Amino acid sequence: MREVSYNTSRSKAAYLFIAPGSAIVICLILYPIVQTAIMSFTYWYLVMPKKGHPFVGFDNYKDFFGLTQFPQMVKVTLIYIVAGVLGKMGAGLGTALLLNRKFWGRAVVRAIMIIPWAMPTVVVCVLFMVALDPTYGMVNAILLDLRVISKPIPFFLKPDLALVAVIFVEIWRYFPFIAVMLLAALQGIPQELYDAASLDGAGVFRKFARITWPWITPVWYIVLILQLVWTVQEFELVYLITRGGPNFGTQIIGVDVYLNAFRFFKMGTASAEGMFLVLFSLIFAVVYFGFIQKRQETV
Repeated sequence: MREVSYNTSRSKAAYLFIAPGSAIVICLILYPIVQTAIMSFTYWYLVMPKKGHPFVGFDNYKDFFGLTQFPQMVKVTLIYIVAGVLGKMGAGLGTALLLNRKFWGRAVVRAIMIIPWAMPTVVVCVLFMVALDPTYGMVNAILLDLRVISKPIPFFLKPDLALVAVIFVEIWRYFPFIAVMLLAALQGIPQELYDAASLDGAGVFRKFARITWPWITPVWYIVLILQLVWTVQEFELVYLITRGGPNFGTQIIGVDVYLNAFRFFKMGTASAEGMFLVLFSLIFAVVYFGFIQKRQETV
């Protein structure tokens, strides 16, 4: 009886400890998602009285999927996600490997590298809008002086160039986070493993394939899924730089959600787009947890 009472007390204590966190999750995550899902099935016009939200079924989803620019938005969003995530992961891994080596001033370089990630997004956007300006921007001035180009490049006036520009800013803004995470994993690798591999005659690439990569793989996949989800939900960086233009060239779905909600006040359509992004993010989460489960079974 004492053992049962002890186990019951421990269970109650455990529930008490997780109660605050559960309440926060319910209030700040689950409730907004459920409310958004409900709004996506209603005609919810932001400036209408609260009583005027009739149920419209899947009409908001039909309106969203029926947009003339829908294929373009999906294409731009996928390009933005794939190129941005690959660029961030590649730059983060390369930077982490470089900063894991011993060289003079390494501590200073590590501190400087954090600056892009620590800067407010608005400051980053203004910085690159000025730097890439065709009239007085630093990038065009340098390229002209080096005779790489014969005339200034209007980065934000052509859809393709604008998309490349915002992807570059996305990579520059967020790769330090990935580098820090991977650097922490790299520093946890015992030096004895590399010493033993050197005695066996292993080269740099073999050491990376047999020691470094397997060791950092768990952190790599965690960071990868985070970047996929965060990039799917990206809005502010693209909106602040291009507003989705020119000619829908950078209008990812996140930007369209904002425009529908707060410029056209079509909260129902914006909610349908938001639920689409939620489901899109869940795909990556399911794939990730499936990978983790499979990995645990093989260990």
